[in-house]
Amino acid sequence: MAKQKILIVDDDKDANDIVRDCLDAAGYATIQAFTAEEAIEKADAARLDLVVLDINLPDGSGEMVYAALQGMTSTKSLPVVIISGETPARVRKMQSVKDIPSDDIFIKPLDMAAFLERAHSYLAEKKNRAGRMLLIVDDDASMNEIIKQNLEAAGYSTLSAFGGYDALALAKEKRPDLILLDLNLPAGSGSLAYTVLQSLDGLS
Repeated sequence: MAKQKILIVDDDKDANDIVRDCLDAAGYATIQAFTAEEAIEKADAARLDLVVLDINLPDGSGEMVYAALQGMTSTKSLPVVIISGETPARVRKMQSVKDIPSDDIFIKPLDMAAFLERAHSYLAEKKNRAGRMLLIVDDDASMNEIIKQNLEAAGYSTLSAFGGYDALALAKEKRPDLILLDLNLPAGSGSLAYTVLQSLDGLS
């Protein structure tokens, strides 16, 4: 199984290397970035599981990186752990990151045991989601794709169907853990699919 991938964003090379070494030793794959621009480029290009973000960067604050991550479909659902020389209270006053829980803010020098425990908890949760299959049923191809991208960014596996009959065939074959069904499918096939799905063992 492929290792879960973490992007470490810190302009301090020594600090970045320390975090990298600890995460590598814990069995994760790591990518390093040292500037805001580099962080955004690498986050968009890689399929990440977690971002470790220094809020104070030289070429644009970590706030800018966080806002960019929230704005991209591929990264908007990524968990982000903040590292900073600032106090948690000062970090939360920054507008774009004000809703980040205190448990996700670590002050330098890092309590590495607590930091690793937090990273483990996020990555274990995402690994659990990766084992879950969701079936998206919507005849609107663009909406189907938007839902698919958001769910996959959050770590889920997905299947897509565009009509009730296709949905029934996929559901019987793949036995998804959850079905997202648009009831307003053409020719009433959404309601029909719902009725039939309720009668299938393991899908009711």
